[in-house]
Amino acid sequence: MTLAEALSQLQPVLARVEEFARRQGWSCFLVGGFLRDQLLGRDPAYVNADLAVNHPGLDAGRRLADLLGGTFIALDEAAGSARVVVGQPGRRVELDVNQFRGPTLEADLGLRDFTLNAMAVSLADWLRRPHAPQPLIDPLGGRDALARGLLRPCFDGAFEADPVRILRAYRFAAQLGVTLEASADPLIRQAVPGLARVSGERIRDEFLLIFETDRAAPAARALEAAGALEAIIPELGAGRGMDQGPFHHLDVLAHQLEAVAQADRILADFAEFSPPLRPPLGEYCAQQLVERRTRKALIKLGALVHDVGKPSNRQVHPDGEIWFLGHEEGGAELTEEIARRLRLSNRESQMVWRLVRHHLRPGFLSREPQLTRRAVYRFFKDLEDDGPACLLTWWSDRMATRGPQSRLDQVDQQRGRLEELLAAYFFKAEEVVKPPRLVDGRRLMQELCLPPGPAVGQLLAAIEEAQAEGRVRTADEALALARELRKTAQPNPS
Repeated sequence: MTLAEALSQLQPVLARVEEFARRQGWSCFLVGGFLRDQLLGRDPAYVNADLAVNHPGLDAGRRLADLLGGTFIALDEAAGSARVVVGQPGRRVELDVNQFRGPTLEADLGLRDFTLNAMAVSLADWLRRPHAPQPLIDPLGGRDALARGLLRPCFDGAFEADPVRILRAYRFAAQLGVTLEASADPLIRQAVPGLARVSGERIRDEFLLIFETDRAAPAARALEAAGALEAIIPELGAGRGMDQGPFHHLDVLAHQLEAVAQADRILADFAEFSPPLRPPLGEYCAQQLVERRTRKALIKLGALVHDVGKPSNRQVHPDGEIWFLGHEEGGAELTEEIARRLRLSNRESQMVWRLVRHHLRPGFLSREPQLTRRAVYRFFKDLEDDGPACLLTWWSDRMATRGPQSRLDQVDQQRGRLEELLAAYFFKAEEVVKPPRLVDGRRLMQELCLPPGPAVGQLLAAIEEAQAEGRVRTADEALALARELRKTAQPNPS
């Protein structure tokens, strides 16, 4: 969405809010992120505006929801914070309504997270010049910090007051390309223990917003350096400094962080893949499994934790070789707990579990002298719509493995195999990934005189696999195969 489109949706809503607030005698100001993005000329992902009012926020939110015919959501009852949602998907406007955090607007701004979010303009002034709002109320010099590309906390206790601001700091650095002021580093380290009292939902939202950006790796590395990454995913700590042998040029944790860096690079524009694959890959990664949480973010989360099972599966053989047999299975078990703590949805948890459990499979397929239709079918049968995500996770892992020691001819060969698998999913799905059903279970039961039961499902699966291999093309051929399978499966009377 462009900034101009967002303004066109927001203006009529805020005009009604301003008129109502004026009649009620409220002081109402536009503050925070939308105003910041306006000053940056940055297109928003969606229309969300923060309003600060000198009135209890929950009551203001309820009354504005009634006025606008919107939905009221209490965000934080203790702080007096509410959200009003107006409109339908595609043209939805969110208003986050907050009561002043102090006796005045200036006191409120002084208690916010960062100075670039501590600017305000009265709603009436904004409506007069929505494209260039003035006069700007900026007691902490947020506009100057923004111009200088600096992220500066509003006060020294900002992170301890709300430890999730640690993640927000690195999220803003990744999203906006700003640099966290050096003086904030000790403040962050001091506040890290407080992350233990932050809800999994709030951590999840900020964490995945970091992974939505193309600068997730620098943020993840900064979180690791501050001790915050291990506070969020303690399972990663065991990989710090753990040697992996000559095939890897980094230790386990550094390798996982490098895999995120490679995912940043690969998922930014898919430039290293053939041009026909780039648009469908972009659309695939932008798909939301949960509103505002995309496959792109989950692939990077998968890259971060893909080897989390290695420390507990490390074996050093007498000849000095290091092996991690079964680490993908152990890692998948650990991933279930990580997903639970982060309050991922069931579908998101399933996807990340699959990425960890199956991240080695594309590598095994890449070593086969020829990629058979059966192998392609079975890979996507197990991974379903998470197959391309698994392939991208493996490629991020692969490109993070040997660094400058990688053989270019081997990389080119493996990329070619990867493209074969991606092309099968995007361009040949009905042929080799999920062929259209030639016969259904009802007809199978009629033709073969079968009762309902698991045998019917087994026959349908066998027919589908034979279709993918190109051995079955018609309903008659499918029935003939089913009869043959039933005949060979039945015991031979003696």
